[in-house]
Amino acid sequence: MYAVYILFFSTLQVTFPQAFSFRGQVADYMLVFVILSGYFFGKTDGAVVGLIMGVFRDILAGEHLGLGMMFLLYAGLMSAILFSKRFHRKLILAFLQVFIITLCYKVVGHLIYYVVPLMLEHDTVYFTFRHIVFDSVAPQLLLNLLVSIPLALLLKYLGPYNHGIKQEEDEQNPEKEGLWLRR
Repeated sequence: MYAVYILFFSTLQVTFPQAFSFRGQVADYMLVFVILSGYFFGKTDGAVVGLIMGVFRDILAGEHLGLGMMFLLYAGLMSAILFSKRFHRKLILAFLQVFIITLCYKVVGHLIYYVVPLMLEHDTVYFTFRHIVFDSVAPQLLLNLLVSIPLALLLKYLGPYNHGIKQEEDEQNPEKEGLWLRR
């Protein structure tokens, strides 16, 4: 099931990027899919899906091989770790994960695009703060949140595992500590 989703979303991302865009930003289907896979199905699934989607991102749309792989791998791992134990993968928190990780992605991206030219060429020309917030970060957050609604429902109800959630080892054994956190 993952293979179908990975091929579909990576193809959709690079073939029809303007199909769902706003203020110059396009929905990042690949990032949202990685975040939701990690959140719903755990660290292993998040890391593997992130790595594979990163390879596709680098091959299909990247300038440098490895950056997309690294970023999406970490996004999958971060989404698997953040909120998963204490809140037991609630659907509403999946959207919060998309918001937080997309925000981190955009902030880190803008910092890199500002700091690297500053260090190499002493170039201080960059977008205004208003432009960054209203023409880059906010539209990307909105688009990714809108895309995450059908993707979360798709993974939860037509995902690779029964009942939409992959049971971790400690979740299968009710005698493990921390069971009270999920009730």
